[in-house]
Order: sequence, then structure tokens, then C-alpha cells
Amino acid sequence: MPKMDSVPEEEAREIEFEIKKYIAGAGSNVSDTIRQLNEKYGTVDTPQTVTRQLKQGNIPFWKVLRIANVLGYEIEWRKKEK
Repeated sequence: MPKMDSVPEEEAREIEFEIKKYIAGAGSNVSDTIRQLNEKYGTVDTPQTVTRQLKQGNIPFWKVLRIANVLGYEIEWRKKEK
């Protein structure tokens, strides 16, 4: 498996903060969210694995989409205003 480029530490923290903000905003925590994720999608993620992925800034986008889904969010891409 090829080695992934590492994300700068500050950017990794921003990714982690942003996702955890939405988890908290949905009235949940990482453990409960991952339990829901595993139930809905038949996966076997652990809160520790997902927390590590968040801290390293290398969580797969498909997993972010699934987390958003179990929390009742959808991710929308919008063109930035100039």
C-alpha cells in the first residue's frame, strides 16, 4: 500500500475540530457516533481508530460522509464567493 502524504499538524487539528464540532452539535460523542456507524453500515470501526484518523487528518472522505449521515447531516459543496 503506498504511503499517504501527511497532512500538516495544524490542518489535521482543524479537521478534527470541525468533525467533532458537528458530532457534539448533534448531541453525540465519538463513541456513540461510531457505534451508530457500525450498526448502520456493518463496519467494525472503533472510537480509538476514528479518533486517531481525526488527529492525523487522514480520515477517509467516505467515512466522513457516513458520519454526517448517521448524525443527520449532509455535506454540500458550494462554490466560494469571491
